[in-house]
Amino acid sequence: MIAAGRPVPRQRTLGAWATAMQQQSRVWLPLELPGQNLAWTVLAASAPVGAVLWFLMTSSLEMRGVERAVPALVIGCLVAGAFFAARRTQRRNERCGWEVDFQQCTLTPVGLPEFSAIEVGPDYSLGCYPGGGGQDQGVSFQLELRHARKGPVAALTLIHMGRCGPADLRVLDQCVGHLSHRLGIRRSGAPVPTHFGLAPSGHTDR
Repeated sequence: MIAAGRPVPRQRTLGAWATAMQQQSRVWLPLELPGQNLAWTVLAASAPVGAVLWFLMTSSLEMRGVERAVPALVIGCLVAGAFFAARRTQRRNERCGWEVDFQQCTLTPVGLPEFSAIEVGPDYSLGCYPGGGGQDQGVSFQLELRHARKGPVAALTLIHMGRCGPADLRVLDQCVGHLSHRLGIRRSGAPVPTHFGLAPSGHTDR
């Protein structure tokens, strides 16, 4: 009971995550592993207003004096707003996730009020599905809990692999295998391919 009340260690790398899957009685599944780069998140958040910013910058060339400062002020406010919004989202993602208890076979949501604790059984399965990208852009995979009749139940962890190699993909595949095995549930979908973009060697649904 004392151990169950202790905070679950939160890993930030795939290697540490893999070790925890094998050795710990409780593990942490973050919303993202590892978290996306803040600069890239800000850039993505600023993209929708790119056209407006370009228009303001172009218009400022025809302005004089104090008028030129107005577009710069607007641009600064928009970038600052995007930065703080991205940082707030990043902090939320770091706090939110799922606590997995292998002894109880439960997944307990943390910071996710739309979910309740899930006690898994034979009708559940765990899959890891490509989330887009490629070797040049960086690969991502979505860890997802499914139910035989209800379908997808919860998107657990989005794993950002970056420019990963076959060894990293094998570690990820092992993580999913250990997680499903220790929870006593089937693994749905195909194994994680060791070379992203190539067909996996087989299909696993046990």
